Amino acid sequence: MGNIKVLVVDDDRGHTQLISHILKDEYDVLSTHSGIEAVQLFEKFSPDLVLLDISMPDIDGYEVCSAIKAQDPNDQAAIIFVSGMDSTEERIKGYQAGADDYIPKPFQPIELKNKIAATTRYQQTKKNLASKEELARSSAIESMKEASQYSQVLGFLKASFTCNTLSELSNKVFESLDQLGLNGCAQIRSPAETLSLRPNDRLCSPMETELFDVLKGKGRLYAFGQRMMVNDNHVSILIKNMPTADEAKVERLNDILSVIIEGFEARLMDIERKQAIESVLNGLTTTMELVRKQFINHQRDNVSIMDRLVFDMGTKLHALKLTPDQEDFFIGLVQESMSELANVCYDGKDIEDEISKVTTLINPLLRH
Repeated sequence: MGNIKVLVVDDDRGHTQLISHILKDEYDVLSTHSGIEAVQLFEKFSPDLVLLDISMPDIDGYEVCSAIKAQDPNDQAAIIFVSGMDSTEERIKGYQAGADDYIPKPFQPIELKNKIAATTRYQQTKKNLASKEELARSSAIESMKEASQYSQVLGFLKASFTCNTLSELSNKVFESLDQLGLNGCAQIRSPAETLSLRPNDRLCSPMETELFDVLKGKGRLYAFGQRMMVNDNHVSILIKNMPTADEAKVERLNDILSVIIEGFEARLMDIERKQAIESVLNGLTTTMELVRKQFINHQRDNVSIMDRLVFDMGTKLHALKLTPDQEDFFIGLVQESMSELANVCYDGKDIEDEISKVTTLINPLLRH
């Protein structure tokens, strides 16, 4: 127990020597004969236990006790009054001043040791409980911080579903970083172009762009100093102010950033797929319009050609001196050909209708 410090305060030098002798093998003992000096020694050495007499030449033990308690708001030290004043009133007054126990004079050495041992055990129990309480409080605070940060990640994932452009998506990423207390920039590598952006659609510096190019293949998380590169296949985020002094916070942020980068990548792929489908639909619409016009033109031209053919045959057949049966035969051929041409036009219209059905099915998907 040599690490437990005991301060003995008594104006009777014989008593301080006696107590010091009894305790010297188990405790580190300091002693003084002055109340004022006792307060000063407590401030300087922070003893774990104070054995305090009531009758003192300068200030009494009650005042010393109150002064020590004022210096010890967390109640780290125990105070035991050791006094010949043993009335009920003195005991009550001592407890009111903040004492933890009371030993009347004269006392037996074994009684003194037992009282000190019991008080120090009690004090250690209080410290352990306080430590556990502080740990629990810290854990609760950290848990709340984590819950808050993970809710921000969920908020980003939810908000990203509403983004339809690369600009909207990158700015949602920056909003989430800002909520986490992080500053950064991002790179998007799409088939059409590579964009290196700061918040509010500002371009990155040449150095930042070069860092993206050099570190995009260095794995999911690449730390260098206070900076962290977070990578996926088509997107990267450069964090500029990782809290490197707080390892627990860095680990937590690493997990969060890994989720954000995956959400960033997934939504980018969705936007690009949607844009590709829109491009195909636009092409189909243009093609349908062209086909529709061509069908109309073909129908008009075919009708005109067949009308001329029927007219010409009607005016020329008599010159061929055909029999009525032969004339009917040729006219039947022309009518059959006209029917086939009409069927071809109708088949083309069926193709147009099928394309229209496809676009009708796809359009609602693009609104999500």
